[in-house]
Amino acid sequence: MKMTAWAVLGSLLINVVLGLAVAAVFSVAPPAQAAELHGCSGAPAAAHAGHSPALPGRAVSRQDSYLIAARMGWAI
Repeated sequence: MKMTAWAVLGSLLINVVLGLAVAAVFSVAPPAQAAELHGCSGAPAAAHAGHSPALPGRAVSRQDSYLIAARMGWAI
């Protein structure tokens, strides 16, 4: 009888400790991210005007568009 009580209390203690460990992992806030790159903080906007514009994306075929629609839940 004494052994059963100690086994139950030990199991309860282990479950509480593991639960607290999981709660601590998920409650930690992620580190703050900088809103701006450090190298660009003092650079004027005209310095980036010399870059070529982005290339247009490839044409989406009918099969690709259906696959995207099906994955997003738009296709019936």
